[in-house]
Amino acid sequence: MAAPRTARKQQSYRVLGSERPGYSYVIRNPASAGSLEVPLVAESPADSVLEMLQNSVKNHGDAEFIGRRAYSRETNTFGGYQWMTYSEAYARALKIGSGLVRIAQRHVRPGADVSALTKMPLGMYSVNRAEWLLADYGGLTQNMYTVALYDTLGADSVEYIMNHAEIEILVCSLDKIPRLLRMRDRLPMLKAIVSMDDFAPATPDAALPSPFNTSSVTVLQQWAAAVGVAMYDLAGVEEIGAAEPVPVRKPAPSDTFCLCYTSGTTGTPKAAIILHSNMCYVQRATPLMLPSIQENRVLSYLPLAHIYERMVEVYVMSIGGQIGLFSGNILNVVDDLQTLAPTIFTSVPRLLNRIYDRLVAGTIHAPGLAGVIARRAVADKLANLRAGKGNTHALWDRVLFKKIRALLGGKLEFVLTGSAPISPEVLEFLRICFCCLVSEGWGATETCAIGITTIPEENLAGRIGIPMQGVEIRLADVPDMNYLSTDRPCPRGEMQIRGACVFGGYLKDEQKTAEAILDGGWLATGDIARINEDGTLSIIDRKKNIFKLSQGEYVAPETLENAYGNDSNVLQIFVHGDSLQSCLVGIVVPDPDAFVPWARKIARDSAATIEALCRNPAVNAALLERLAAIGRKTNRQGFEILKAITIDHRPFDSETNGVLTPTMKLRRNIAADYYRPQIDAMYAAINSTEQ
Repeated sequence: MAAPRTARKQQSYRVLGSERPGYSYVIRNPASAGSLEVPLVAESPADSVLEMLQNSVKNHGDAEFIGRRAYSRETNTFGGYQWMTYSEAYARALKIGSGLVRIAQRHVRPGADVSALTKMPLGMYSVNRAEWLLADYGGLTQNMYTVALYDTLGADSVEYIMNHAEIEILVCSLDKIPRLLRMRDRLPMLKAIVSMDDFAPATPDAALPSPFNTSSVTVLQQWAAAVGVAMYDLAGVEEIGAAEPVPVRKPAPSDTFCLCYTSGTTGTPKAAIILHSNMCYVQRATPLMLPSIQENRVLSYLPLAHIYERMVEVYVMSIGGQIGLFSGNILNVVDDLQTLAPTIFTSVPRLLNRIYDRLVAGTIHAPGLAGVIARRAVADKLANLRAGKGNTHALWDRVLFKKIRALLGGKLEFVLTGSAPISPEVLEFLRICFCCLVSEGWGATETCAIGITTIPEENLAGRIGIPMQGVEIRLADVPDMNYLSTDRPCPRGEMQIRGACVFGGYLKDEQKTAEAILDGGWLATGDIARINEDGTLSIIDRKKNIFKLSQGEYVAPETLENAYGNDSNVLQIFVHGDSLQSCLVGIVVPDPDAFVPWARKIARDSAATIEALCRNPAVNAALLERLAAIGRKTNRQGFEILKAITIDHRPFDSETNGVLTPTMKLRRNIAADYYRPQIDAMYAAINSTEQ
């Protein structure tokens, strides 16, 4: 559906004469109208992430850098943040990097010269913690690149990534080691494991994590030796590096900074190659979209295995900012925020939705006089926001919203949401509550998590903004979905992006690289976008039958439909997901021959019609459980199991409802529109139950 006509000011620059058959005109950031060069606003130029770190050590050596909360085992509570300076962190990174090289000489390539031990993958497997960063930077000093693993991939994917990336040294938390040793026969490349947890903690509060003790560590060491894997702790690696230092080896801009494995498609994960030059673009372009912030302090809680958090961490490091690690439990993030009091908060819709629910319950849904005042305050501020008058208010901020800001530490100056679209009503509400710049952005793993963002003056939700400096965007026709660059008044099509943020391709996969990076350096994103009349962009669909849920997880519905369709009661099924929702729903057309007799037993009505059986709540619940059982049996992730279904006796076809193509393929966008009332009703019921 075309966007409504407005008289809003043009936000992006339209490159004249850039239209081509099958493609829209190209848009850029107005600051890049004449050139895609991005000016450097940081203190010192850098052509690698290592040089960024070295510059920050030089310029901010005594400044706080990496912080973690003090923990008391006696009270099982976390205290304030304890900080490591840039100089202290770099000194440790140098020793860790040297130690990793010496371990490689002993166990990976025995007797090899130091010069041959570079550009090696360094596996990382843990939640965000100070040791993750120190090992990462240690590898950087020897031109190693990190490959992160994460639990939501599942055991099969962990095995695949370890072998595909040829990981020979893995740095991980102690709790991951038993799992890795059990997989040893399927990990032929693995030569050494480095534990982030010290085998002999120096203080009681730094004791080994439950259920480990020194005896169990000894058992692990014996187990590792028996299966041919060397085992160290990070403190031991640091000691080796201190005794046998290796000169720093600086990466080139074209060298790999990290591999990010994407879990969002059918088949095995793809390894996106992120280059040092990509991260240098991040350093140049990011400050141009931020407000002026006196103290750059951020909470690190989003997984470092994903490019979004890596991008944030590298940028904050490059400007001498503070990175406070969360306490390890996502449920305690609000307490971490209150303790750290960050000035920058990067988040995702799933968490922001939780914060929104909490704020709404305590304000506009509050009983009595407090609710009356809150509803008036919210209404006044929303009216000002939509009228372009900003998100602050002299009275209501002092009376109400100052207390809300305190929930997240009270010092926020910039909030960025990404990874998936956010509901317009949530975005607007957070803008008036936080009383600071709240921006929505677009990025992909393949673009270093950046590329498009809203400008500070933007007050309308539902738009992801305009290209960042140094980036250009165009739309390509998708005729089979009826999205065309010639659509009026707003062009529509697959969004393609070009610029220094575009990644270096997929490891060992020339075919998928060629499918992603097209002639001229354009990256095909797979997102269907619309160029609004004011020059902003809105994401309206996905080109492929793959979509992203609100928590950032990708779903391949055809795979699920094939699995759920194996139930004898199912004739046809349409699995639907919404990027503003965290779960899946489905439309099921039953097979009359199998369904009717089965459902009559459930309904305890031997004469019930198929129409009545489809409407029966007990039948619906029983069929939903059968499908959930299939999901569990086929090892589906939790988010891949249907949360609700609608049973409709009327089949999908190409004539009556148009849900199928003439060749009997499901037309997802048509199906979503056709079943919109049922889909909305299912999500409304799910959300009301969860609140």
